[in-house]
Formats: sequence, structure tokens, C-alpha cells
Amino acid sequence: MIKQYVLLSLLLDVLERDQRALASASLKLPQVYKGLIRLLQNAAAADLARVRQGMREHGLKVFEERRTKLGIEARYLCRGYTYEFSMLWGLVKAELIRRLCAYLGIDVRKEGMFS
Repeated sequence: MIKQYVLLSLLLDVLERDQRALASASLKLPQVYKGLIRLLQNAAAADLARVRQGMREHGLKVFEERRTKLGIEARYLCRGYTYEFSMLWGLVKAELIRRLCAYLGIDVRKEGMFS
């Protein structure tokens, strides 16, 4: 659950950044791309809400997130104990691509995105 929380939070940040980049880009059909990003944001936000609910039910709370040169780190509480979670940027990127492809119904293996 912690991994999903961290990834979904980061995914929403990435989509927000891409949405701002689209606003200044010269595109022929900007409304289509903006709508697509909005759909992705809605799907990620709904998943994040489910993860947060599960975290509350299991007594999990992320209290610190850090983005470093190597990756992303999070510290969290579980039943009164402090734990740490970290992922390297390469794995983070692969996981975010995989999740975006799942939202879009794209088969990652067929598209050869990781080859």
C-alpha cells in the first residue's frame, strides 16, 4: 500500500506538470490531450483514494516523502513503528508507465515500451 501511495502521488504530480506543459505547447487538438490527461488524473485520484482508505483501515501513515538524485524515499508509521520505503528512479518510471498503460488499455508487452 505504501508503494502504491507513493507512486500514485508522484503520478498525479507528473500529470499536473504535463498538463501545464500542454498549455504552452502549440498543438492542433489541445482539447483532446487535455481531456486525456484529465481522465488519467481522475483514474489516479480514484485509485489514490482507495489506497488511502486501505491505509487508514490498516493503521498506515506516510509522514515524510523525499525525492533524491537516486530515487524516492518515504518514511511511514505502522502500528506505532517507523519504517522506510525507497525506490530507484528507473523502477519508478517503469511502474508509472505500466500504470498509465493500464489506465489507457495499452498492452505494454505488445507495444515494446520496455525493450
